[in-house]
Amino acid sequence: MSLSVAPPPIAQTKRVSRKLTVCAETKEINVRPVVKGAINEAAHTLTDCYANNAVLDWCSRGASPDDFLFTFFKSLINSATLSSRDFAVQVEGCKGVMIWTNQPQGFSLPSAAKLARIIGWAAALRSLMQYQPWRDKWRRKVMAGYGDYITIAYLGVLQHEHRKGYGSALLKYVLDKADTAHYPIFIEVTEPSAIPFFEHHGFVIKGKGLVCNHSELPVALMVREPVPTTDTPAPLRLKPGRRDSDNTV
Repeated sequence: MSLSVAPPPIAQTKRVSRKLTVCAETKEINVRPVVKGAINEAAHTLTDCYANNAVLDWCSRGASPDDFLFTFFKSLINSATLSSRDFAVQVEGCKGVMIWTNQPQGFSLPSAAKLARIIGWAAALRSLMQYQPWRDKWRRKVMAGYGDYITIAYLGVLQHEHRKGYGSALLKYVLDKADTAHYPIFIEVTEPSAIPFFEHHGFVIKGKGLVCNHSELPVALMVREPVPTTDTPAPLRLKPGRRDSDNTV
């Protein structure tokens, strides 16, 4: 759970070219849900953004890093959109993507056997049997004193699109919902360089740890308290999930 710094864009085959979604009059950045036809494009974006992420690199050992990341993110985005179209959003033709949820259990991932057929047993077991339980344990520990809350799973903006406000626009999409519903937001930051970005938006470090006790995998656990816009919290309004018509990943 982090805002990752992407490496220079890597040429991809069969990438989907998408039009910009900036309003010509107001120049406001338009954040919108990832539609079914853009799931691959969104997965490619996060694959580029997290190509140098130490935690996911550790998870992918024994597998092709690009294959692992693309499969992982495609599965996660697919699962998110099945729960609610709001849970996977993109900005400016998938130049930036964010996955989030209000479900404490998170999203379902492929079984170990299914994932192993794609990325190998070593990477599948490390991801599902070590990393996921570790992060769930620490999230529950940090959020034990809260009721309902939002979790940001992944947020990434392509490197050559930095400093255009795309990351802030994606984050604001969730901040507005959280403030209206009076929900705190939790995020696990595995890129130290991203901590100031989240602090700028009101997040505070609530704990630090090492992923599965590996000294080279530090993580900061951050929480943003809600800034209520009304005295009474409103229900968290979410779009319904899409229909699973193709059993994607």
